[in-house]
Amino acid sequence: MKQLILTAALVHLLVLAQAQAKPTKSQAADSIPEVQLAEVKVYGLTKNTHQQLLHYYTANQAATTEDILARLPELNMIRRSSYGMEPIIRTYSSGQSGLLIDGMRIHGACTDKMDPASIYVEPQNLQSVQIQTGNGFQSGSVIGGTVNMKLAEAQFDESRMWSGSVSSGFQSAANAWYETGKLNYSGNRLAVMTNISWRKAGNYRSGGGAVIPYSQYEKLNYGITALYKLNEKWTTKADLLLDDGWNIGYPALPMDVGYAGARIAALSWRNNSRMGNWQQTEFKLYANSIRHFMDDSHRINIPMHMDMPGESRTYGGYASSKLMLNRSTQLDVKADWASTFLKASMTMYQQGQLPMYMLTWPDNNTLQSGLGAIFSKRIDSASLVNISARADVFSKSLTTQMGKDQLSVLNNPVSNIIKVLKNIAVEYSYRFNEQLKLKTVLSYSERMPTSSELYGFYLFNAFDGYDYIGNTLLKPENAWKAEANISGRSGVFQYGLTGYLSRINQYIMGIYQPGLSTMTIGANGVKQHVNLPYALIAGAEASLIVQPDHSLWFINTTRYSYGEDHLKQALPMIPPVRNISSLRKMIGSCAMQAELELATAQNRVSSKAMERKTSAYAIAHLRLMFTGSLAGNPLRIDGGVENLFDQAYREHLDWGGIRRPGRNVYLQFTYQF
Repeated sequence: MKQLILTAALVHLLVLAQAQAKPTKSQAADSIPEVQLAEVKVYGLTKNTHQQLLHYYTANQAATTEDILARLPELNMIRRSSYGMEPIIRTYSSGQSGLLIDGMRIHGACTDKMDPASIYVEPQNLQSVQIQTGNGFQSGSVIGGTVNMKLAEAQFDESRMWSGSVSSGFQSAANAWYETGKLNYSGNRLAVMTNISWRKAGNYRSGGGAVIPYSQYEKLNYGITALYKLNEKWTTKADLLLDDGWNIGYPALPMDVGYAGARIAALSWRNNSRMGNWQQTEFKLYANSIRHFMDDSHRINIPMHMDMPGESRTYGGYASSKLMLNRSTQLDVKADWASTFLKASMTMYQQGQLPMYMLTWPDNNTLQSGLGAIFSKRIDSASLVNISARADVFSKSLTTQMGKDQLSVLNNPVSNIIKVLKNIAVEYSYRFNEQLKLKTVLSYSERMPTSSELYGFYLFNAFDGYDYIGNTLLKPENAWKAEANISGRSGVFQYGLTGYLSRINQYIMGIYQPGLSTMTIGANGVKQHVNLPYALIAGAEASLIVQPDHSLWFINTTRYSYGEDHLKQALPMIPPVRNISSLRKMIGSCAMQAELELATAQNRVSSKAMERKTSAYAIAHLRLMFTGSLAGNPLRIDGGVENLFDQAYREHLDWGGIRRPGRNVYLQFTYQF
């Protein structure tokens, strides 16, 4: 059966968007696929190909950032609500991979992972999404890879000083509104862009019409970015991004969120010209602050009311540059550092008694500094070798005596933890001709245990119903990975296929501790994070683009994953085969796009994690687009129906058996000026 599933996944050959380009001098960039989400110059794609992929990834113009990420072949989304889905690369957990905003580290303030960094970024904030599945040169020491959400920049435009857009739309499944606006100023040396968006959604209706309680949310996102030309070579950039969400329901969890807010700021200096043999030099300083308040005040029949606030503060910076050693050899170098403070607590209000207080994340600080480099050598016109290496020094410490005293009751050491982590990868790519390219990667990487894994104190996990406690004796995970990709084009076809295999040693997982008592009322027991000998993760991704002519496009993406521990038992949260097919037809100024999403059943589940099996499903979407003009400026109207036949279904990574939205009719107007 396993071989049949893998074969089915490989039948649908996938497109890698960047695979069609001729070799350029920026050789190391071949390692980092990049999906452009803004109307900017794209390297590695024809303009027409980019435009169709943009329509594919942002099929619904009211889509959230999570909706866009979910369509990328390398990413899966853990869903606990219609808001705050957690992106993971392939099947690696968020602790095993990195999620950056414009190269900046940012840590959620929720112990239950309700606020991954992606929820604080709206599509209008984004220029592109970069995905790195090899070792962690860009983001530090990780074993699963990195997603970097690059922020959009203000644009210099000699033809006009002011430009912008406004957009308004409605979606029926959750009675949701999405309003957004953007304004760009362009001067001789200064360009400034501001944007704002507002979303409000009620409880959505799943397939068949059932209303999902506690699935509502409201949020406001606003930001400003400015570019200033210091001289002919140097440019400085300032970014300020703010995001506020409130009344956020989480139907798969026992608590909701009263408020979640982010304040993100950065200042950078760039030189894109050559300074001798150096080029693309950048220096950046940044800071961000996250505040998150869980509460259950709107829930009914709860045994005990609780408040669970959390906060995260990160300061950091980096310097990067490219050294051109000769015409065929270059060295990319990057040095970075970051300091992150985390704190979360719980106050329990039991009737007739004084409130009880405890720290769920005892005050802790992580100081990280790293140095990495990529050596790229073009052997000949067909062959390219990239060798990347990185070392990180981590220092993690508890910062208050209260936190140390609390953890000491578990007999956990409370002294500072200092680790040196190492990463190295070798990548070889060979272009057989203009139509066919092969890339292989071998890597070794390490990652530091997260603060939850080290210091977490009775964190309730609604997925399996256990309380989790940390373990300060954990060793870092290390992984050996192999990856191969083949991509190319033949006539009207463009295709790509990737396979990967990873052995993760000292794999971190929660294991049941029968000698410990629960803290949460009704919990199944207590689990502590421990190191298992190893685990295996494997999978494949494929895509296909068919372009018979400039007006007709077919895009298909497929992914398959497999995971097991050292006892040959299934790892939890491994999705089944999933396929998305999209057919787009242009007729004058109108476009019609039909889509079909398919997933096989997942019957291979983790009994240790109390995981549920999921059934296969098939859902269809129909999308329409019209472009015209109003008062001489572009006007775009998007509409459509998602889950056309109102199927009741859930994806395997959806917690709590909560059904996904049913039939959703949407309409969005966008006006540019």
